[in-house]
Amino acid sequence: MYPYNEIRKVPLDYQGITSSAFAVQRKEIKNNKDGTGREKWVECGVVGQKYLLIPNSEVKEMADTISNLCDAEFEPAKEFFDGRRYFYGLVSKTLTTEICEGDDVALGLGFWNSYDGSTALKMRMFLMRLVCTNGMMTNDHFNSYRFKHDHTSEGYEDEMMQVVDIINGCGDSVEKIARNFRAMTNLEMDLDALKIARKSIPALPTTTWGKITDRYLEGYVNDDDNSALTKNTMWDFYNACTDVLWHEKKPTVASFNHNAYVTDSLLKCVA
Repeated sequence: MYPYNEIRKVPLDYQGITSSAFAVQRKEIKNNKDGTGREKWVECGVVGQKYLLIPNSEVKEMADTISNLCDAEFEPAKEFFDGRRYFYGLVSKTLTTEICEGDDVALGLGFWNSYDGSTALKMRMFLMRLVCTNGMMTNDHFNSYRFKHDHTSEGYEDEMMQVVDIINGCGDSVEKIARNFRAMTNLEMDLDALKIARKSIPALPTTTWGKITDRYLEGYVNDDDNSALTKNTMWDFYNACTDVLWHEKKPTVASFNHNAYVTDSLLKCVA
């Protein structure tokens, strides 16, 4: 689903009675069998008259502008669009820190937008494990920013510079999380500990837990007589979680929310 098609806000009416609500519609191009295309407007939300509808293309442009103003260098990392909600992620290859030898994490920037009012235009930071490009979301460990203006409104440039200052000043938060990640690498994770881990993230759906368990057990290592573990840690388990949640073939907003939930829950175990 292409996230950058034209959008519009149309007044709703019922049998000639105008409503105070507006329908948000996005343009889609449907391909015919003969190779031609036809335009179709698809409703993707109902909002109030004052709702600030901002095209995803403008959000991407704003995100790129902000990232270019930061001290660190960023490049695009991930896009998500479900027809209503949009996420644009960038990752830095210069603002990184090592968890263990050959295993670095980098700062990521995530910009959110919606056409149905389900999420505000905002920026949230995250981390990415560079060896496997697993994104690590969090609600607890970085400052976020909610935008109040679009690029045509007074105060927009001031807001952008506030976001730049937040990003430039996040080094201590990155290092604090990294210290906890390093602590994870020293915690053994046998099968009994896996049961305890499940109790640490009880709200995770059973089907998602099953996928994570399968992914973790793919890398489960025993010693020569298969009686004891030689290399399995909470860091391995946590990366099985983010691998499943970040690389879903059909990601949802729930994928991002579960990612943050797992991150924040497990970090509490080593804080």
